[in-house]
Amino acid sequence: MKRDLRMLFAEAGKKLREEPHEVVMDFEKASHRLAKHNVDLSSHSLKKLWELVTGKRRLSMEARNRLALFAGFQTWDDLMNTVHGDTDASINYEE
Repeated sequence: MKRDLRMLFAEAGKKLREEPHEVVMDFEKASHRLAKHNVDLSSHSLKKLWELVTGKRRLSMEARNRLALFAGFQTWDDLMNTVHGDTDASINYEE
């Protein structure tokens, strides 16, 4: 599956120079291919993901906080302090 994902992203990278309609169709094809591997991502979600990866879009603070909660942290700042600092996840259990 890793190989398939690499191929999909490589193909998407090539297609970015094409017309927007064709790129949208490629995201739809990628969505169908991912569905065969039980990965449920719509073409719209793939487009957003691509924009995040290429730096054209940034996550809102609300979305960042939800990702931090998913990773076991209370806020995005707590997660970033752990990733880039000397703290660990025990910060979530301090009163």
